[in-house]
Amino acid sequence: MKRTHIAIVIFIMLYITGCAPKYDETNPKIAPVTEAVFASGSIEPQDAYMLNSFYDGYLAKSFVTENDVIHTGQVLFRLDNKQPLVQVNQAKNNLDIARQNASGSSPALLQIKAQIDAARAKLQNDSVNLIRYQKLYTTNSVSKQDYDNAKLNYESSLSSYTATVENYHSTQLKVKQDLDNSVAQLQSAEASDQYYELMAVADGRVYQIFKKQGDLVKKGEQVAQLGNKDSLVITLDIDENTIKKIAFGQKVLVELNTQKNTTYEASISKIYPHFDDKTQSYKVEAKFIKQVPGLIAGTQLQANIITATKDKAMLIPHTYLIGNNAVLVDKNGKHDTVRIVTGIVSDEWIEVLQGLSIEDKILKQK
Repeated sequence: MKRTHIAIVIFIMLYITGCAPKYDETNPKIAPVTEAVFASGSIEPQDAYMLNSFYDGYLAKSFVTENDVIHTGQVLFRLDNKQPLVQVNQAKNNLDIARQNASGSSPALLQIKAQIDAARAKLQNDSVNLIRYQKLYTTNSVSKQDYDNAKLNYESSLSSYTATVENYHSTQLKVKQDLDNSVAQLQSAEASDQYYELMAVADGRVYQIFKKQGDLVKKGEQVAQLGNKDSLVITLDIDENTIKKIAFGQKVLVELNTQKNTTYEASISKIYPHFDDKTQSYKVEAKFIKQVPGLIAGTQLQANIITATKDKAMLIPHTYLIGNNAVLVDKNGKHDTVRIVTGIVSDEWIEVLQGLSIEDKILKQK
């Protein structure tokens, strides 16, 4: 019986030992640490912009090819502009007519001038008659009815003359307004015609052309990408959780997809102050520290932005962290959960600012 009891006790102890959790253990260490933010991106021309079409039309002529150097105001592409040309020609014809109508030889103004001359002659004649009848009436040589008729004729001629002169000035003002409107319409038509000529807004280089001659181009569509002729930059997409860690001048380690296993150094040169809804990220630019030969716009890349570094830091492995900021510590054989304050976070290590000492033994369940 005693042997049976001993066997049962040994079995229970082995069972309990077998069911107890097992732990890996380590101590914090002092070592240098670097925090980096990963980002993907591409090589793009500095000050890049897209040349868009203002109207629908067919690409009638391309005056440049990719990699051409361009200058401010240079016409790069021309769209089919038959309709605007018709409008310009019509506006020119209207302007010619308006100029003729506003000139001194205008038929309308000459006709009114003739009417003024006739009205002036009649007024002068009726004025002489009125004076004559007025004298005759004072000597009772004519009746009052004759005198009143002469006076009425004069007043009618005066009114007619005044109205004709006012008509002349009114017509003169109208033809001048018509002339001004025709000039404005021509300028508007010519301006609309210019929108069918896509021009460079700054000196630069043609990096990409998206349409070939004969293609239909819709209003707002991109025709070409232009940018600085001498400078290519790195554009990076940063997620909203890490953008607050990015600052000007930070070192960037870049690996181009065309040159695997080769790392180039760059530094953050620009942080755009808005969130891009299309990429769901923030845009950041960086410039290479040293010129990289053979760079091509559009080359894809991966980068690590160095956001923090420390020569001596107390570090623990990522895998020993419980939740966001706690670790399991062995204190004289007893296990206790300790909250810590973290600092720099690298791929494998976490800096501990408060909560642990270098002698503490931390545990991780196997």
